[in-house]
Amino acid sequence: MAGIANLRPATRPSIVDNVSLRNINLHFPAAPDPWHRPGKSQPCTAAVKLSYSSAVAAANADDVSLSLDYGKLYRRIETAVRDSTKSQDGGRLSAAAEAIVSNDVRVIAGRIANCGLGLLDETIAGVRRMDHLQAHPESPSRRRASQASRRLSGVSASVPKELQSATSPEVLNGMFGECEVLLHLPNAHLRAEGGLSFRTLQTWVYADDSASLENAVESSRQVAIVEQEFRVESIRCHCILGVNSHERIEKQAVIITLDFRGSGEAAWASTFLKTYQEMVRTIAERVENTSYQTVEALATSVARTATMDFGNDSVTVLVEKPSALAFVERAGVQITRSKAFFAEQDFSKARGGI
Repeated sequence: MAGIANLRPATRPSIVDNVSLRNINLHFPAAPDPWHRPGKSQPCTAAVKLSYSSAVAAANADDVSLSLDYGKLYRRIETAVRDSTKSQDGGRLSAAAEAIVSNDVRVIAGRIANCGLGLLDETIAGVRRMDHLQAHPESPSRRRASQASRRLSGVSASVPKELQSATSPEVLNGMFGECEVLLHLPNAHLRAEGGLSFRTLQTWVYADDSASLENAVESSRQVAIVEQEFRVESIRCHCILGVNSHERIEKQAVIITLDFRGSGEAAWASTFLKTYQEMVRTIAERVENTSYQTVEALATSVARTATMDFGNDSVTVLVEKPSALAFVERAGVQITRSKAFFAEQDFSKARGGI
């Protein structure tokens, strides 16, 4: 098996289309509930975007047999989530294994992504079988070829056979597949009115030394996580904030959203999952004891807490004031800061004080 460093995604095709499912209602234990109790069921919605190349053949032939079946995709996701706490033999997982599934949204998101990429793989194989039957009319199986395969042959008849490869927009590209999954837990934290969201982007990758398309697909294809993102939405706090005299008299509401993005590496995402509940509570409590004059100063303070105190590599902080302007719903400032930024800032201050 090729090492991780030797794996790479296929070249992105010129035409990429998508099949999507939005707001799938799920019911499963996913992360600790707002009261910090692990394994408690809570509402969750999922969105899936499966990217492939391409829908040209299905569109030109106007045949559902050449398309990705989003109904089948939904049923596979439903089954995968329902069976997430079952072992391969149908029994329940051990307590330790079930705790991992229940408390880590990445596990469920990964299973959903596998459903999408697995369906794409099967669809590609089915279209190729139909194309093979068309190419071998002497085969007894030729008589069982569907009307869909005959239409597919007609669509690509004008294309020279030697040019009908995986890169042709007339056929499904056997090398490229990408699945984006978004999970939203609206009740994940008592202080976050918008809840917790997790997004992952996963794609097919191959060994650099694969000599052919068939060899790459059969021997070296793996699924790699390209991006991950956690978002804690709308943490409502009340504090003194602003330079105007009337803003210094009474606390006003501020809405804080935290966004953490990174690669597919497990370490940084695990750090977030282990600390986010305490981090959100700490940030909310500290904000309510502040009295900054600028939104920028408050946002920077929040970013410092999220990175320096809780070990996150970087964070994007959005701070909004619902009461700042009479005819504007919210006015705010967004910044992105890293742990390295604050470490360098602290070093410069310490050096200047020597």
